[in-house]
Amino acid sequence: MMKRFVINNSIKIIKKYYPDYSNEQIEKIQYGLESIYLTTTKIIVIIVLSILLNTFKETISLLLLFNVLRMTSFGIHASKSWICWITSIPTFIIVPLICKNYILPMYVLITISSLAIISFAFFAPADTKKRPLIRKKKRIIYKIISIIIALIYSILIVSTNNQFLKNTLAFSLLIESILICPLTYRIFNMPYNNYKKYLKSIV
Repeated sequence: MMKRFVINNSIKIIKKYYPDYSNEQIEKIQYGLESIYLTTTKIIVIIVLSILLNTFKETISLLLLFNVLRMTSFGIHASKSWICWITSIPTFIIVPLICKNYILPMYVLITISSLAIISFAFFAPADTKKRPLIRKKKRIIYKIISIIIALIYSILIVSTNNQFLKNTLAFSLLIESILICPLTYRIFNMPYNNYKKYLKSIV
């Protein structure tokens, strides 16, 4: 498997040049490499499909706007790479088509924006088991930034006359709201508020 080949050889090189790294450090590096590999290959496939479907510009716009939110709100990560593939590919292929070809009513856009702001206020940032957000100050900063970005998106939705931009902003908010929701974690049987478990273990 190409993924395993790339990561294993990368780890061998790291161990060769940094023999003093502990097993914990190597595990963290391996997790990072796996994330980079999955993200890179996934984006390549999404971009190729978007070109074939003539939605390249729309797909890139959604990816950029979504990842701005993702940077501070975080959210669930699939436990298996195949789960990530079957959720990400339809999302970033079908949603751009909707954003490009349909006019969503303003009341729908405003409802999505309002629910997203509430969602970020309650649930952002949502961490993962492998990356718990332990520091309280950092969690507060991320929450504030997430809410501010959501407010900016909402203002743009109301103020712009560009329907595609309205749709894309709204769907970015909707997708990220779903990814940070505790119910989503429960559906996929993933632990939520992982920092609390970590804090309990060191008390």
